[in-house]
Amino acid sequence: MLGIITGTSLIGKQFEGTRKTVRTKHGNTEIFEGDHALFLPRHGMDADIPPHKINYLANIAAMQKYGVDGVVGVYSTGSMKLDIPPGTLVVPHDYIDFGGSITFYNDEIRHVVPELDQGLRDRLIRASHGRAGGVYVRTRGPRFETKAEILMLSRYADLVGMTMASEATLCCEINIPIAAICTVDNYANGVSNQELSQDAVTKNAGKNRSMIEETITRLIE
Repeated sequence: MLGIITGTSLIGKQFEGTRKTVRTKHGNTEIFEGDHALFLPRHGMDADIPPHKINYLANIAAMQKYGVDGVVGVYSTGSMKLDIPPGTLVVPHDYIDFGGSITFYNDEIRHVVPELDQGLRDRLIRASHGRAGGVYVRTRGPRFETKAEILMLSRYADLVGMTMASEATLCCEINIPIAAICTVDNYANGVSNQELSQDAVTKNAGKNRSMIEETITRLIE
């Protein structure tokens, strides 16, 4: 069974299933257990947990507790490249993490090689018909990035977001394969003249929701 972690680009069908509270030593998290996948809304059932306060440790520990075969994360992102416009689906191949260190191994020396799983990526590319590849850079949030930050980051990455890298690295620490599907919901600050605001991003995420629903449906069938 796959674990699906959702965010701003919510999957409308994610709530089909049994709602459960999963208790871990890192805290509790709520999930929906469906017939073919486990759905976990990272911002909480009421979508009111800001990105810098998400309990990533509890969320990924819940996936481990359920014994998922792999994790697919759904992420809302800003594009730092004009040729990756809003409305695009991207399956990134790598990431950069400027969001701070979150780890299961605070009390021992253990180094992992962070990576996105190629087998899951291939499945996502086929299911989404999205852009095959791109580099995601994670910033801490909750604010948007400055124009100067985006100008610098765009030299090395294509997409910017606030959540994916923590989930990916934690999964790697406990040997859970993970891949990401990103909706481009806005151009990052300074990339274009389009409006950048929370309302505008949320509106665009709503427009992209059906593409995510269709992708996840094809993926788990």
